[in-house]
Amino acid sequence: MNVRCRLVAASAAVAGLLLVAGCGGSEGTGASTTPAPPGTVPLISTDNLPAAKAGEVHLFGINDLHGNLQPPTGTNGHVGTYAAGGAAYLAAHLAKLKAKYPDSAVLSAGDNVSASPLVSALFHDEPAIDFLNSIGTAASSVGNHEFDHGVPELIRLQQGGCAADGCSPGEPFRGARFPYLAANVTDANGQLPPGLKASTVLTLGGHKIGVVGVVTPDTVNIVMPQGIQGYRFGDEAEAIDKAVPQLRAEGAETVVALLHDGGTQQTHGAPVDYNGCADVSGNVTKLAQRVDPAVRVLITGHTHQAYNCTVAGKLVTQAASYGRLISDITLRFHDGTVDATAVNRVVTQTVTPDPAAAKLVDFFTAQAEPRAKRVIGDSSGPLPMEPAPAGDSPLGDVIADAMLSAMAPAQAVAAFMNPGGVRADLTGGAITYEQAYTVQPFGNAVVTVRLTGEQIVNLLEQQWNNVSKPGVLSVAGITYAYDDTAPAGHKVVPGSVHIGGRPLDPAASYQVSTNNFLAAGGDGFSVFTQGSQTAVGPTDLDALESYLRTRGSVEPPSGRIERR
Repeated sequence: MNVRCRLVAASAAVAGLLLVAGCGGSEGTGASTTPAPPGTVPLISTDNLPAAKAGEVHLFGINDLHGNLQPPTGTNGHVGTYAAGGAAYLAAHLAKLKAKYPDSAVLSAGDNVSASPLVSALFHDEPAIDFLNSIGTAASSVGNHEFDHGVPELIRLQQGGCAADGCSPGEPFRGARFPYLAANVTDANGQLPPGLKASTVLTLGGHKIGVVGVVTPDTVNIVMPQGIQGYRFGDEAEAIDKAVPQLRAEGAETVVALLHDGGTQQTHGAPVDYNGCADVSGNVTKLAQRVDPAVRVLITGHTHQAYNCTVAGKLVTQAASYGRLISDITLRFHDGTVDATAVNRVVTQTVTPDPAAAKLVDFFTAQAEPRAKRVIGDSSGPLPMEPAPAGDSPLGDVIADAMLSAMAPAQAVAAFMNPGGVRADLTGGAITYEQAYTVQPFGNAVVTVRLTGEQIVNLLEQQWNNVSKPGVLSVAGITYAYDDTAPAGHKVVPGSVHIGGRPLDPAASYQVSTNNFLAAGGDGFSVFTQGSQTAVGPTDLDALESYLRTRGSVEPPSGRIERR
């Protein structure tokens, strides 16, 4: 076993659980590595692929593409020190793998769409679905972002047809040619969203493989509540296990779970080995222990991490995000048993781009370019999304300023922005529409909500109770201090909250501005739902554009929150 592998056993032992965790293993795969400088992880890609053996089937796992058709930039465009990603390069590497291993299939663990760059998002992520069709994707689980625009839009992505605002350019959109799997998403009658399935069966190399897909139950907290109204997101392991007998009855010799949930390696400052399994945190290990032994592989996602583990006798993989890695999973059928190993391969940008994928990306890039390159504002310095020492983000504060400005006619006196809604930095200088869209890709509406001063304090206290998206809200029009060592419910320093420079009156009523995701209780901020929504304004992106156009060169704001 690779010496970098760790046993994830300490915490499980306390609970009396049997847990064996290690690398899923590139042993026996013949994976070639490119020597790397000391302190970095060697490159493993698709060079010198070993020949397939008898009874061998390959699954190529991807996850969290998020419409990244162009090569992603910055740290999002690397695996360690290696530039990685881009649809044309991903397709080229998959073509090499398929040529070597024809008994194979491409599988996705969800979040194929939404929170996407403009080249896909401007066209309702139809380009991302078209790309996944073109590489022969056999099945995908739903991810939480598949629900960002509601169940009806997910059904349209599956079945095809024009969006509500008209058809995108190019060929008519006919929907995903692969099934979206949502075994744990049901309505009050136990039915899945129309057109979706719980599972499917693939026949590869004469072997039948059952595939079941599930999504994190936390979806209810991190997407617009109205969009999933009437649907329940149930226990993942229970939904997977419920599907196993049916898949067995259909002749499946083994079962693979597409699991839009995951963990993170704990490397304690060391470089992350994208084929390692260092103290993986999160639900993934517990789920692997719980699911039926017939499930040999869990292809995971959601956390945008890379790992390759064996947990409780099951192979567990994740391929980072944005098409930067491919989990090359080998199933070997012999003597009535199935062995599973994997190697995560980097989608390097040193191969010849796939011509068909490049043509698709170039077409939609050209369609988006006039709008994308339009300059809408300027900043005198970088506006990072990362939090300042007290927890609010400089860019988040600017977005809050924009929401406050947009709703000033509705008497808004303060604004709140959730950290998870800020998706990228602004580096300073001219700001294009494309950059602003990348920062705020969700198209939420800006609204006002009437809250009492007491409710505003309770809202601020919820920042430390938020298990889904922990983090401090960015703000405008309001200042306060907190002590995060104080007991829960008493972290906001008494008397420190000021709105418009005046001390907060607990009994007074205030109009506050936010996005409709938070206003509906998103990210666990249920206090917003205790108030009354009083006005609906522009989309968050339109509000930001209007603010930037009228403010000249925006200066990075100083913090508005004090941590004591």
